[in-house]
Amino acid sequence: MPRFFSWTEARRFYAIGLPIFIAQLSQVGMNFADTAMTGQASAEDMAAVAVAGSIWAPLSLLGLGSLFALPPLTAQMVGGGDRHGAAHLLRQGIWLTCGISVLFMSLFYAVSWRMAAFGLEPELARLAGGYLRAILWGLPGFMLFVNQRSFLEGFSRTRPAMIIGMLGLAFNVPCNYVLIYGKFGLPALGAVGCGVATALCYWFMALAMFYYLRRDPQYRDLHPIYAPLFSRRADGAKRRPRFDPALMLRILRIGLPSALALFFEVSLFAVTALLLAPLGTVAVAGHQIATNFSTLMFMFPLALGMTATIRVGHSLGAARMGQARVVARTALGLSVMFALVIAVCTVSFRYGIVRIYNDDPVVTALAAHLLFYAACYQVVDGLQTVALGVLRGYNDTRIISVICFVAYWIIGLPLGFTLARTDWIVPALGPAGFWIAYITALSFGACCYLWRVRFLHRLDDAAIRARVRR
Repeated sequence: MPRFFSWTEARRFYAIGLPIFIAQLSQVGMNFADTAMTGQASAEDMAAVAVAGSIWAPLSLLGLGSLFALPPLTAQMVGGGDRHGAAHLLRQGIWLTCGISVLFMSLFYAVSWRMAAFGLEPELARLAGGYLRAILWGLPGFMLFVNQRSFLEGFSRTRPAMIIGMLGLAFNVPCNYVLIYGKFGLPALGAVGCGVATALCYWFMALAMFYYLRRDPQYRDLHPIYAPLFSRRADGAKRRPRFDPALMLRILRIGLPSALALFFEVSLFAVTALLLAPLGTVAVAGHQIATNFSTLMFMFPLALGMTATIRVGHSLGAARMGQARVVARTALGLSVMFALVIAVCTVSFRYGIVRIYNDDPVVTALAAHLLFYAACYQVVDGLQTVALGVLRGYNDTRIISVICFVAYWIIGLPLGFTLARTDWIVPALGPAGFWIAYITALSFGACCYLWRVRFLHRLDDAAIRARVRR
């Protein structure tokens, strides 16, 4: 009889996933610091960061998502004993980073001079464009950090990224202080200074990770960043080519569907904010509070999903197909447990949570009402996030972007607009209509992803092995 849950595996999830969770919280903390500190400068600077961020987030995540194949591929190589192959994979990821960075930096630069086309006032367009032109220089640094973090995750080493993420947050705050407000003789740059500080922080994190990889004796023989041109490996085997187009295409083939799925999801929330704008300040503020808190809670299933990718990939690389199935079931079980706890706490303390953000009674009432819907989708959101992580561990990503597009843009967005802004089905529900649509879309996605995981688990070991090697 198959094992559906393993407490031993659950403890491994804790050891690997907790640092991932803290690292993700550090990233959220940087976003919070940027918003709060620019808000202290002026309302225009904060608005510029918010508007430019709605462009930066989905497009930069589209570029970063192209590298989502690196953690499972690395874990599979490490699980199979091919440590040098993992280092070779990292170097090909760095080549890809160079190409993707040039492409997206050019795109951001062009968009930054056309911000007025989004209907912004001239001063707001100038500030938002300046923020984009400043932060775009940090994109290569952040992508290099993700490359190196993926390499370490393949070895189940997640603490270095956690520590460097916390250092990045600690570095970001004083940089913001100096550049936004103009300290130590520097001019006050406002939103532009925030973009410069974030770019510097990304490069700080990339260089800190590079320093760690260079100093750690465990990886010294692998030359993970730069392989000598003419030397041979210690075991006498011939070195792989420095530039490996076939492997880079494989990374893109596996990673791009996940990147598109992430883009569809993030852009949906950006479009929702625009569609709610005509309903007034209270609707936008209440929706923003609920969205911000939901994003924070999403760090739990996200960490579980990333850990599932690592553990499934490691098991498959070691040809332990049964263990991979146990890992997947354990991850899904943990996601339900965490989701139920989060849902109960959200419903029980929703008014206190909202008052942390705002004490206006009208906004508080709306946001607390929306948090009830947020609590309702915790289980399906956790299941679909972890199931996505499992599918990435199997390199089974082609179906992800299709399901995500259908869930969010064919089901979620039209249904949300219909319920929120029209009387076609029921009297217009306002922001609650979009949250009902979120629940529907996430439930559809979770069912599809779980069906795909079940399909993979019913295949024999030879078929799984063939799929992973494609």
